[in-house]
Amino acid sequence: MLRFSHLLWAAGVASTTVTLAGCMTQSPAHKPAMSSAHQPNYDAYYGNPQPSAGLSFADRPDGSGLQINPSAPSTYVVQKGDTLWGIARKFLNTPSYWPEIWDKNQQVKNPHQIYPGDVLYFSYNKEAGSDGSQKLVPRIRVEPKGLMGQSLVTLAPFLEWPRIMSDEAIKNSPYLLASKDNESLIPPGATVYLKNLRQPRVGSRYAVYHPDKPIYDPETNALLGHQVVYSGYARVDRVDSISTATILDMDEAIRVGDRILPVERRHSELRAPIQLPRTKIRGQIAALYDADYMGANCMIIAINRGKKHGIKPGYAVGVYTEGHRVEDQYASFRGHARNTPTVNLPPAKVGEAIVYSVHENLSYALITESQREIKNGDKIGNP
Repeated sequence: MLRFSHLLWAAGVASTTVTLAGCMTQSPAHKPAMSSAHQPNYDAYYGNPQPSAGLSFADRPDGSGLQINPSAPSTYVVQKGDTLWGIARKFLNTPSYWPEIWDKNQQVKNPHQIYPGDVLYFSYNKEAGSDGSQKLVPRIRVEPKGLMGQSLVTLAPFLEWPRIMSDEAIKNSPYLLASKDNESLIPPGATVYLKNLRQPRVGSRYAVYHPDKPIYDPETNALLGHQVVYSGYARVDRVDSISTATILDMDEAIRVGDRILPVERRHSELRAPIQLPRTKIRGQIAALYDADYMGANCMIIAINRGKKHGIKPGYAVGVYTEGHRVEDQYASFRGHARNTPTVNLPPAKVGEAIVYSVHENLSYALITESQREIKNGDKIGNP
């Protein structure tokens, strides 16, 4: 059975070439030694918060303003499958600033409530900045014509999974004890028995989760928690010390021992503005959800930064790959004519993501753009 994320992969990554070689890293034992004194400082390559963040477009300093696509249409009818960032990039040549199109336009009260069929009207007015210069400022007006179906935002399906839990929370959570017919892989419609449910009610729905891999901080090796993967839903039919339930649907294989958790509705986080961080962001990908090595558009990454580090839902972040080490065969190397010096190349931006779920020391983000495969260990910075 295809997983939901596999479908997203097929839809969003058709143009991305992914090779196993792209995810292999050279063993440190085979890397040429390089003195720390010669290590260049590439911190600025990971992006920086804009000093003028929060100002109007017209007041942005030269060089940090929007670059408008000269071929952008004046109107656009929202299509099913569109995203906020995809639409904004039809009108901008400065991809990193797409969140501010929605954040700065008061005509769009909540861009998460734009629906397929709605008509977007784009215009650009000249406004004077505080220095007297004239700059183009984008304006958006929405004519609601679409049916109230799925919102333009694509974050909603991701808010309920994956989840991160501690060892203790997993051990103490209710679990699926057995199925009526003793199946190894339990299908939809099957009768199952649940243990340790707390104050269940007949007819109530619970999410079924499968304990997955532990997530460690790639910088400190500290355990950040255990990822649990959403498997499906169960409805309680009979309440007792061992409750009886029916499996309603299945996204992953459901097994004996899977945890039974309350349905976590966190759609209030959709009201968080999608914005460029106002502070410096530095972190690293600690894990990929539903993938072992590589990810791309519409896949989920876990970042080793959270509330403790000032991360907020709605933050747009950049994904960077470290530059590889090369031999400089053309440099003079005094006193070591037979040795070839090596140089670390600068890091390169390979994608962007939106943070949507924030825990104390870890956050989940949805990849919105990738120029190449995104890997475990890639760095996180400002977009």
